[in-house]
Amino acid sequence: MSTLIGAVATGVILLVLVAGCAAHLSRPTALPDALRAHRMLPARAVPLAARAVTLAEGLLGLGLAAALLGRHRLGLATALAASGALFVCYALYARHILATGRGGPCGCSRAEVPMSDWIVGRAWTFALLALGAAPLVAGPARPPDGAAETATAALAALTLAALLWVLPTAMAGPAAPSASSDRSDLSKGGHPAWTS
Repeated sequence: MSTLIGAVATGVILLVLVAGCAAHLSRPTALPDALRAHRMLPARAVPLAARAVTLAEGLLGLGLAAALLGRHRLGLATALAASGALFVCYALYARHILATGRGGPCGCSRAEVPMSDWIVGRAWTFALLALGAAPLVAGPARPPDGAAETATAALAALTLAALLWVLPTAMAGPAAPSASSDRSDLSKGGHPAWTS
């Protein structure tokens, strides 16, 4: 069981790091704009911080991929621990932004996702996955054996990573219309909205 848990957690972290780095590279203004909106850094430090975050995610993703392909346990555990530390920093930063009432977009993806407790929770989840997998891959967990075990771990990692990645966006969607707005639509000759 520890083999599957370690493999899935490693896959999730690898996918999230690659997705984060790719999002920052494909939309290079999103993270700097978010950092400016947070008003935590001096204006001159914003571009440097945005580049550092992108570089950290990219290097950690490459390190994880190389250690995974080379089946290097210590390298894999080190990359997971470093990734966990990065996600702890993200969680603490997001929590501080919310606690000080600064708000703004998270800057973590191509989508305009507002800073929220969902962002904080997602960062903590990634941190716990990375920090929990590090001792597993360094110790008792062995790499998946055979195509079936590898495919199961890969599909589970892809599914979990995708769900966690879109969770804040999904939770930040527009609120459902209230009953009073449905009644006002009816009074104007409109049709009630479908609900299920």
